Amino acid sequence: MSNSKLILVTGASGFIGAHVVAQLLEAGYRVRGTARGAKLDLLKATFGSNANFEVAPIDDVASGDFTAALQGVHAVIHLASPLAGRQSAEDGLNSAIQGTLNVLQQALKAGITKVVYTSSWATTVDPELKATWTGVTITEKDWGKTSKELLNNPKIVENPIFVYCGTKTLAESAAWDFAKEHPELDLATINPPFVYGPPVPGIYSGTDYTSLGTNLLLYQLIAGAPGRPLPVQLPPYCCHVRDAARAHILALDVPKVAAGADVELKRFVVAGPGEILNDWAVKTLLARRPALKDRLPTLEGAPELPGKLSTVDTTRAREVLGLKEYKGAEETLLETVDALLEIEKAWQ
Repeated sequence: MSNSKLILVTGASGFIGAHVVAQLLEAGYRVRGTARGAKLDLLKATFGSNANFEVAPIDDVASGDFTAALQGVHAVIHLASPLAGRQSAEDGLNSAIQGTLNVLQQALKAGITKVVYTSSWATTVDPELKATWTGVTITEKDWGKTSKELLNNPKIVENPIFVYCGTKTLAESAAWDFAKEHPELDLATINPPFVYGPPVPGIYSGTDYTSLGTNLLLYQLIAGAPGRPLPVQLPPYCCHVRDAARAHILALDVPKVAAGADVELKRFVVAGPGEILNDWAVKTLLARRPALKDRLPTLEGAPELPGKLSTVDTTRAREVLGLKEYKGAEETLLETVDALLEIEKAWQ
């Protein structure tokens, strides 16, 4: 059944974006997906047979003209990452912030007030992610503290995780500041932790492990010399890509907050039950995928966790979005690894 509402999806060829497109089409929406270069051809090949899908080329989300792409659109789901500056961390940060504001500004100019924006759970904690191991409960009310000056510190630039988390924090903060200045805007953000799972069939075009995105973190468990130590333990919270995509679509139907209320009430942390700790993941793969035994890191000498694991509270997503069920950590791990093994075959 066709839905008369046309949704613009920026970054439609991305890992989460392609799943958003697939689920929107399944729900009967009309979808216009943006991408650049060869990614446009991938989108056409993957979704072009559906009469409800069309593409719109946007070369750079930070400076691109969305006038044509926004024509007739009911709402925007903004997932695109802007072209990061190649000269410095400062260029990348400015590009991320300007990319976010460019979409919001042009949407309002076109008379479109509903925007769902992909952020990250990492914006709820300081960029060094130490809050992961403090035994606290983390909610949408929490914000990490950072600054442009800090992210441009030469020592910080050497830590890509810190720069990524800090950049996401400042970009989302800029979006909410814009929303507060423009009360006609109905903004929602989806804030998942590490997103794993299989890509939409046909949408992945990488030729080696460097193009795996967040799935690279799980690929590290099955790629490398036998007997190697466990990878460094990052925050173990996870969200299956299909659940992350579903959250974006559910947000389309959430009403605008009442006048005078905190607009950030439409900020949603989404995360599946359970965590993917490296030692647990190896034990699970040994039990459930024993053929991978010789590809897994050793559990000998595994370091202790740096502290008590904090809890990610997804109450708001459950009560407001209606996102009540997620794929669990084991199902997410196994589906991702199985998909990675299939992807790996194409590299050979």
